[in-house]
Amino acid sequence: MQAQETKWDTVYEWKAVTLLTLGFGLVGLDRWIIAPLLPMMMKDLHLDPQDVGNILGVLGIAWGLFAVITGHLSDRLGRRKVLIPAMIAFSLLSAFSGLVTGLASLLLIRALMGVTEGAFCPSSFAATNDASLPARRGRNQGIQQCAFALFGLGFGPIIATQLLNVLPSWRWVFLVVGVPGLILSVVMWKVIRDRAQGASDSPAAQGDVTGDLVSANVTGSIFGHRNVLLGMLAQFCAVMGMFVLAAFMPIYLSDYLHMTPAAMGFVLSALGFGGALGMFGLPTASD
Repeated sequence: MQAQETKWDTVYEWKAVTLLTLGFGLVGLDRWIIAPLLPMMMKDLHLDPQDVGNILGVLGIAWGLFAVITGHLSDRLGRRKVLIPAMIAFSLLSAFSGLVTGLASLLLIRALMGVTEGAFCPSSFAATNDASLPARRGRNQGIQQCAFALFGLGFGPIIATQLLNVLPSWRWVFLVVGVPGLILSVVMWKVIRDRAQGASDSPAAQGDVTGDLVSANVTGSIFGHRNVLLGMLAQFCAVMGMFVLAAFMPIYLSDYLHMTPAAMGFVLSALGFGGALGMFGLPTASD
């Protein structure tokens, strides 16, 4: 293990993990920045709670379907060819959310966001896996995945409601939060590699990566492991509860408890900070 770690490109590992963590954080931010803005959007676009559920649900459905397809695509074409276009696309679509005129256009944009964020998600996890020393994979994945809740539901509501104090309307908030992803995509294009660094840097690492690739091809065998099925069920329950709360809590806090946007943003952020702590703390064991 010491010989493998000596030959491992640790500098690249930390650069890649940092960028991919920020990227997944922006996925969360662009996905959930809409939540604290919904009370204002409902009034301007004449939406009801059913519309809100459809708007948030269509993104999740598109995400889930296309994560399977594009995850396999990144294995065949390379990480960069999926990661970079996906980040550019969901950043632009997030910005375009501020240009919607009604329910139909908002549903279309959010569905397309689900497609592109679904493409980024599994590809970014695989890229983190490629860049990480096997002994650090669990920790690096934990760092990366906690950024979704931290940025999306932690900092996101605070950022959105504070921007409302300085920007003309909620439409401008979408335009502003789309910019960081475009900048980060340029940096990722320069830094992220397509090949797993262990494929040639270390014989021991090469054997580990090859084993991962062989296992990945036997997709059906994955469901033969009880822990995989239990993990999927637990994730389903956790995400269902957390996402429903995140979707409708801003409306409850604003319309029924009559909180100011700023106060609502801080209350909602507690959900994200708690989720980030949980996601960072759980996946700490190495593969």
